[in-house]
Amino acid sequence: MSKPWKQIKIFTCDAEQSVIIEPNPERDGVCIHANEESALNEHGDTFCLYASYDEALAIANELINFVNQNKDEKISHKHTN
Repeated sequence: MSKPWKQIKIFTCDAEQSVIIEPNPERDGVCIHANEESALNEHGDTFCLYASYDEALAIANELINFVNQNKDEKISHKHTN
């Protein structure tokens, strides 16, 4: 049976960014791989984060809070102009 994983891709005018989230049973957690391939950087930039399940949930919650706060500030700023 194969291990489940998720891949998210974002395309910009000059790059392709992807994030792969997969289980990391050896460390009882997850591994998050981030990659950017662009026309300017033929080798691409790669990043890998190993996190326990609790650490991954803490990062996910902080990301959600950060995005919501910044989104709300942007919407609020639009209405005051």
